[in-house]
Amino acid sequence: MLSNAQNQPLFPNPAGQQNPGQFLPFNMRPSLQIKKNAITDEYKVTSQVLGLGINGKVLEIFQKKTGDKYALKMLQDCAKARREVELHWRASPCANIVRIIDVYENLYQARKCLLIVME
Repeated sequence: MLSNAQNQPLFPNPAGQQNPGQFLPFNMRPSLQIKKNAITDEYKVTSQVLGLGINGKVLEIFQKKTGDKYALKMLQDCAKARREVELHWRASPCANIVRIIDVYENLYQARKCLLIVME
């Protein structure tokens, strides 16, 4: 176990846990629901690029009802992309992880894509 200069563990066992190799269960989010309707039903998609990722552009979008601003990440739909989205969805309750708001399955430029709406 890692320790500091005072020989105290850097990562103490929470609540006196006996086996430090085991992780505590955490509250899981409800399962991911991928929407099939057009993203443009609920969001205004702009051409403003917020950033470039390994899989493409991240665009600025606005929720039509509230006017709230979000980021839209587009992934070509495949098993690997669905796994990435599912893992990100599970991890996003953590304060240090970008939260996923919605996920859509839409066609974009004649390709089936996953559109991830993030904070």
